[in-house]
Amino acid sequence: MRCLMCGKEMGGGGLRDIIIGDDELCQECRSMWIKKRLAFVFEGVQATASYVYNDAFSSCLIQYKELCDEALRDVFLHEEKQWLKRRYKGYAICLMPSSLSKRKERGFDHLEGIFGCLGMKMLSPFEKHSEASQKKLSSKERLAMSEAIILKPDVVLPRKILLCDDTITTGSTIKGALRQIDCVKHCVKIYCVSANKSWHGIKTLSSQYQNGLNRSKKKR
Repeated sequence: MRCLMCGKEMGGGGLRDIIIGDDELCQECRSMWIKKRLAFVFEGVQATASYVYNDAFSSCLIQYKELCDEALRDVFLHEEKQWLKRRYKGYAICLMPSSLSKRKERGFDHLEGIFGCLGMKMLSPFEKHSEASQKKLSSKERLAMSEAIILKPDVVLPRKILLCDDTITTGSTIKGALRQIDCVKHCVKIYCVSANKSWHGIKTLSSQYQNGLNRSKKKR
């Protein structure tokens, strides 16, 4: 088997591959991804991410969704699949929308490809009424784009919602989706595969867990 990014021939899998399945990225390509489970609050909603958005992650994401290399769909959650299924058991995945022109250009829903491996209930309840590319917009302009996200007519949202995206930068798309949800009636959480450098100062899940243990010991 060859690495889907660099094309290098890969040898037999080790114990790690036996446990979580064969990785379609070689060890060198995978090692360039910075795995760091982040926990933070966005617009009053608990959010998590698994990777720091860096050049290596960006290159893979561009290869997948902009160059339409659908074979890469399973590499993004390869290391996190079982963890996500346990952590968000009972939640329905609600995917963030792309513009109509982007969907037509790609010919596939890139987020459906990424999150389909989880086997969880999944729907695309939102529409994006803007054709502007976020890469060409300032941070202020990106935030304004949240108003372009609307709920599709006649959509009935599930009780427990997991808003999912490939990465979070300003969070404009997720913010727009949250505006369409009654967070009193629905239990809402957020998961993004990666988070950009602006979120680096946020505590990791492991450190939050340890702090919780320390507080518990003090109470005793």
